[in-house]
Amino acid sequence: MDTIDRLRDEIARTGLLTAPQADDGFVFGTARMRATGTDVNVNVDPEIDDRSDVDTRALLAAVERVLTITDARWERIVDSVAEEIEEAVGDQSVSEATDLRDDLALRSVVVFHDAVLLSFAAPKQFPDSWIRVQLDEDLGVEGVAVDEKDDDEKDDDVEVVEFESLDGLLDHLSSADDR
Repeated sequence: MDTIDRLRDEIARTGLLTAPQADDGFVFGTARMRATGTDVNVNVDPEIDDRSDVDTRALLAAVERVLTITDARWERIVDSVAEEIEEAVGDQSVSEATDLRDDLALRSVVVFHDAVLLSFAAPKQFPDSWIRVQLDEDLGVEGVAVDEKDDDEKDDDVEVVEFESLDGLLDHLSSADDR
């Protein structure tokens, strides 16, 4: 039995993920995120190509830690994400007055040995983008990025405008204000 199958079997034994499956070098399934009260997709990536050893216990502990995050810690993460994006956008006008904190909806979690990646949808303020957040080992926000959704994730009747960077997006928004 190879490493990824052993990891899948261990995750199944613990019950952390519902119906875990192994494919393409990682294990995936769904799980209830306590702080959000929702089910999310969870990918566990042991980074087999980059590591000579897979620490199954550390990966399982990281999955459990993120799924059982406290409400207070979750609120700090969401506040940090919203603040970083608000600082990047500055005084740019947005078409939707909804607070980003209320618009963020966790969709998936990726767990690595030394980091966790969160993917949020923000359908009112960023309907064509994912908000990606990297957490460090202590579940503190290490980085935030706004990534455009793939073509198959978008509505077909929505105009697509591509930007090579966040600065490009900000330039576009500021030129829209001048119209």
